[in-house]
Amino acid sequence: MNILDRYLWKSVFTGLIMAWFALTVLVIFFDFISETGDLNENYSGLQAFVYLLYSVPNRLYELFPTAMLIGTLLGLGNLAANSEFIAMRAAGISIVNIIISVLKLGLILVIAVFLLGEFVVPKTDLAGKNFKSSLTNKNVVMVSGASLWVKDKNRIFHIGQVWSEDKLSDVTIYNIEKNYVGMKSMTHIKSVTSSTTGWLMESIVEQTFTEGGVKIEEIDQKTDPDLLNAELLSIASVDPEQLSISELSKLVQHQKDNKLNTDKFELAYWKRFSAPFAALVMLFLAMPFLFGSQRGGGAGQRVFIGIIAGIAFFLLNKVLNQVGSVYGFPPFLSAFLPALFFLGLSIIGLQRIK
Repeated sequence: MNILDRYLWKSVFTGLIMAWFALTVLVIFFDFISETGDLNENYSGLQAFVYLLYSVPNRLYELFPTAMLIGTLLGLGNLAANSEFIAMRAAGISIVNIIISVLKLGLILVIAVFLLGEFVVPKTDLAGKNFKSSLTNKNVVMVSGASLWVKDKNRIFHIGQVWSEDKLSDVTIYNIEKNYVGMKSMTHIKSVTSSTTGWLMESIVEQTFTEGGVKIEEIDQKTDPDLLNAELLSIASVDPEQLSISELSKLVQHQKDNKLNTDKFELAYWKRFSAPFAALVMLFLAMPFLFGSQRGGGAGQRVFIGIIAGIAFFLLNKVLNQVGSVYGFPPFLSAFLPALFFLGLSIIGLQRIK
């Protein structure tokens, strides 16, 4: 790393931290206002704030592309306003060299944020959901993105995989004696599917514990309308944002194998790749505003327009993801189209710089 890299990196990184912090605080503030609608005697304002703290890593991940654009404009905009880029070019440093230097930092940050989204965000989102459900409904405990424990009266369910509110697999039911003095039976069910007549169970192995020993019964198929409280299950249905890329990939394949809709999960899968890509695009998008500001002295105005572009990207990305789901756009297109659109604007802007 040479002196130029250190100087540019320090400016970009400082601006990024400022923008990232400001955007995250703003979004968390609006989230808190929205969360006040759920407040009750079991869920106070302080507990809502703690719950939102669990969402901070997810917000950081979600806001990173916009923060990258605004932070780059703030950090390097001052250099452009003071004609430091002109001095660099007079010293023989080309625009391409400056862009490459900044993109190297961007690539390092993108890898770090990608790891944040893959390994930290699913765990903190899950912890937040567990925290809130423990206050609002003490009968549900999530243990991973697709596995949970549910208590329903004297029965305790361990559900190995929650594919949807209508599809479960690897279900074990522990039937407890009154006053919790022992266990009456343990039932393992390979697959549970919701039907018009109730819950359809397949490949059932029931073990009943008696004074004379253990009675084992195997049943191929059985329907029980009262097997599980659907309201409890809806609380813990799969949230794609809580799953890692590998879990999302398995879930998408399972949905396809069972001829179920995969759009929601495929969108979440491709967003894990489009978010880092969008961050590099935002870094690229900042360059026309920065170098263009050398002409005419309108640095402040151009930086402001760039910030508006960053906010526009954030909103467009949100809207297009939702519109794509409603109108059946391919999930890959819904995830990448906003970034590709702004990449095209970046290339056009750079081509106009002389």
